[in-house]
Amino acid sequence: MHRIVISGYYGFGNLGDEAILATLVQQLKDRYELVVLSADPASTEAEFGVRAIGRTDMGAIWQALGGASLFLSGGGGLMQDVTGSLSVPYYAGLMKLAQWRRVPTMVFGQGVGPLKNRSSRLMVRAAFGRAQALTVRDQASYDLVRSLGVSADRVVLAADPVLCLKPADSERIDAIAQSIGLSPDLPKIAVAVRPWYTWFERQFKVFNTALTQLSMEAGAQLVLLPFQMPGDERITEELYDCLRYRPEGHVAPVAMLQAPLTAPEMEGLIGRMDMVIGMRLHALIMAASSGVPSVGLVYDPKVAHLCNQWGFPSVPSIEALDDANSFERMLSNAWKERAATKERLQRVGDEWRAKARKNFETIDRLLGKDRPSKAVEPSETGV
Repeated sequence: MHRIVISGYYGFGNLGDEAILATLVQQLKDRYELVVLSADPASTEAEFGVRAIGRTDMGAIWQALGGASLFLSGGGGLMQDVTGSLSVPYYAGLMKLAQWRRVPTMVFGQGVGPLKNRSSRLMVRAAFGRAQALTVRDQASYDLVRSLGVSADRVVLAADPVLCLKPADSERIDAIAQSIGLSPDLPKIAVAVRPWYTWFERQFKVFNTALTQLSMEAGAQLVLLPFQMPGDERITEELYDCLRYRPEGHVAPVAMLQAPLTAPEMEGLIGRMDMVIGMRLHALIMAASSGVPSVGLVYDPKVAHLCNQWGFPSVPSIEALDDANSFERMLSNAWKERAATKERLQRVGDEWRAKARKNFETIDRLLGKDRPSKAVEPSETGV
């Protein structure tokens, strides 16, 4: 059986990245031997049933590459220098290590950039230049990769692989919904925020006031979903408190997820929502996959790209929440138009999942295998 070594932001508790890994495992585990580089190998092995090794254990990585058939870099937004200066050297360095070991390399489902520093571009160009194939999840990433000198015949414009994630079964989602206090009688609006340096008191107040107004207008329950634990709990708890402690008669019904979910569980839960308001990219991707109308809060270009792909309205930046009236109108219009939006998402869902499957078809092509005629796809979300 071919061995694939997988590198990404795994083992950190970020549900978006864990969703990518969950999709990889669903699609590949029965066909290939998988070895995952993880910040928490024991947790990764327990959850996914695959072999995992420490992402900084170079001795173990070198050994795992021996006899490997393919090294996957991705998915996710690995090759960028905005959130830190170490991402590009680390991920590009691992690709070069695999190439020195004479292991074929593939960039898998990545959102590439921004690359603001010349040194970052040089490192990415060197690593990508020797990759056997590259799949990227949006047009901006494709254009950036081509600008680095990678030939068009080696770059595939695909979509985020999480569009192929299969949700947990209905009984499990029923139990989760009951455990966090979701009302069976109310429409539900999910909210997924994250810490960011441009959240100031003004923006946060506008945000929670607009959510309350939308809840009152729609007669809907707000469902707060932290996507990274630890990481998102503090700002989510602060939002929860602000929503609960408002003037009498202006308190929205609100529930909050308190414990981490697996990616298939979150996929299934989001499929039960009537609308999603999200900063977290994969909250919006799961919503798109499930046919759930959404509104994006852009803190990074990747969120803007996703909203443009799926036709979701979006706030261009957290600072733009200063314009309270504009944001409130956006939410109100999105709610009123949700039926038409859901119908549109259902029409385009198969097309986008076909693009997402290109990530896995490329792996099979490199390893000389045919993909099964029926790939694993979401099956319980109405899309």
